[in-house]
Amino acid sequence: MSLFYLLKSFVFSPGRCRVGCALAAALLAAGPAAHAQAPRSTRPDTLLSERQNRLGEVRVHTVRPSRFAVGTRQVVLDSLALAQYRGGTLVELLEARTPLYFKNYGPGQLASISLRGTAARHTAVLWQGFNINIPSLGEADFAILPVGAATSIAVQPGPAAALYGSGAIGGVVLLDQEIDWRRGLRGSLQGDAGSWGLRGGSLAVRGATARVAARTTASYRTAQNDYPYTIQEARGPASYRLSNAALRHQWSLSQDVALRLGARGELTATAWLTDTDRDIMPSVYAAPTQTRELDQSRRLLLGYRHLASARRQWSVRGAWFEDVLDYLDGGAASHSLMRTTQAQAEHTAALGERGSVRVGAEVQHFAADIDGYGPTAVAENRAAAFALLRYDPRPGLLLSGNLRQAFLPGGAAPLTPTVGVEWDWRGGRAAADSARTRLTFKASASRSYRAPTLNERYWRPGGNPDLRPESGWGYEGGARLRQPLGLQASLALEATAFQQLVDDWVQWTPNDRGVWSPRNLRQVRSQGLETSLAYRLRRGPYRLHARAAYSFTHTTKVQGSAADYDPVGVQLMYVPRNQATIVADQQYRGWVLSAQASATGRRYIDASAIEFLPAYAVAGATLGYTWHLPGCDLTSSLRLSNLLNQSYFGYPGRPAPPRAWQASLRLDWR
Repeated sequence: MSLFYLLKSFVFSPGRCRVGCALAAALLAAGPAAHAQAPRSTRPDTLLSERQNRLGEVRVHTVRPSRFAVGTRQVVLDSLALAQYRGGTLVELLEARTPLYFKNYGPGQLASISLRGTAARHTAVLWQGFNINIPSLGEADFAILPVGAATSIAVQPGPAAALYGSGAIGGVVLLDQEIDWRRGLRGSLQGDAGSWGLRGGSLAVRGATARVAARTTASYRTAQNDYPYTIQEARGPASYRLSNAALRHQWSLSQDVALRLGARGELTATAWLTDTDRDIMPSVYAAPTQTRELDQSRRLLLGYRHLASARRQWSVRGAWFEDVLDYLDGGAASHSLMRTTQAQAEHTAALGERGSVRVGAEVQHFAADIDGYGPTAVAENRAAAFALLRYDPRPGLLLSGNLRQAFLPGGAAPLTPTVGVEWDWRGGRAAADSARTRLTFKASASRSYRAPTLNERYWRPGGNPDLRPESGWGYEGGARLRQPLGLQASLALEATAFQQLVDDWVQWTPNDRGVWSPRNLRQVRSQGLETSLAYRLRRGPYRLHARAAYSFTHTTKVQGSAADYDPVGVQLMYVPRNQATIVADQQYRGWVLSAQASATGRRYIDASAIEFLPAYAVAGATLGYTWHLPGCDLTSSLRLSNLLNQSYFGYPGRPAPPRAWQASLRLDWR
């Protein structure tokens, strides 16, 4: 009761400041707070381990929440993909390598994600375990998140609020920066050049001793984006060149430091700074403009993790974010300044020989000074407590049960439970487990929620402080098959069917005075099927990894209020029913050849599902070679996008670029 009382008093006292976050974190760390996941192994000494760093005879562990996500699926981007796109942004990487849909306004422009047919505000983006969605909008712009700042990128589709909190209705995107404890100094330096004035570069340096490890990354990018396009006019096809679409600059700097304190403790500190200055491209059917946007983010994180015994550990972490968004339109300007202070504390313990439990809590303080909110700044507090359980009653049978209760300014959010199950069947009599057929059945059910954004609550005029959180139930089930094909090849197939129903879906509509205001108006159902096929071959120095993925998504409004005029039963806007991706990576000695193709179905651009953007398909390829030199490697690569020079629109009035190239040269030293 004392933990819930503390969280409620924090949330419902808006005058409390950031100091309250730090005090709450200290109190929570002294009590039973949590962080760990039971692995598939049932050995007692590994129940708390996922990645281990040896300190003498004691190990300090980093365990991801995904260990408790039994019955779900996760798409992890491999190291080859991260290397090829290290100078790019998340939207470029995910569009090329996964069947995910982005509402993309063009190169360097706004790119918002849609997971399983939901809106961008229904996807939580977590960096090092903290939500980095912009508090005013409740979403992240994937065009200003550089790939090179993260060492691990994964996508988990489907509701996951019990694990990750508000906004995880459609799914989560996980960005992590992992400390490398390998002794010595190593790094890389890369330069990029490409079509339409693209220039850029990146640097990554890491080093470690027995007690200290550090990693520094930096990147810079600029592009004119003045490419040609063709549109249909009354007199016939007309060709023009894009204007006011330049990426003036985009830079990122991150610094990670880890310090081992004794044999059982680890202190980590991380800073990530990003800055983007870009023109805002108008519709090609509208008059030219000189609109410009500046985005700046400062993210600081400090954490301590302690291994109390071989079966228990606790951690406490704090983070401070500052997001600045300035919008310039000729002589007019709009300014937004948002600061977020967060604290997390958690405790993990093994349960017998086959289980583990994590309990914990988090608090958040938002402060916003935004022109659209009026002359005074606004502040808001939120908090949550959670418990995560993983239990493996027998080899091959995995169970999880998770629970989160959030407290918001308007009252408690819905209680969000999650249950999951996986069952492995292994065939054959081969001595090596990797040589046996493996069939896994999986299922999960989860409730999720999304807290109203600051814009939805405080915008003037029209903000609605009485909005209820969106909430919904989601279900998924499927199977994975891994089939060895001799000693050098394997085949993996996976299929997942899903359905979820979201209540109190927020929609902006004009009120009686003609002022647009957000209201809880509708119920939306999303259902579909996700399939994938992967083939791996290893023959001498030759490597092949090919995979294909397809998703079918049917998302409709099934119920609405009288004030919601959009029709029931039609596909929602900007949600393609069909998405597909094919990727093939080949390696031979120093050569790398990658090819990818993606197809996106039609997207409706009106609520009645009449007007639409046509389906399109694009292909790309990357060719690279690495020279192995004494103490270093030199890699050159050439990447071609839109290989077949397709003409299409990613968003109405925003033509996608034609065929383009990017050349890179990278030096890796060790």
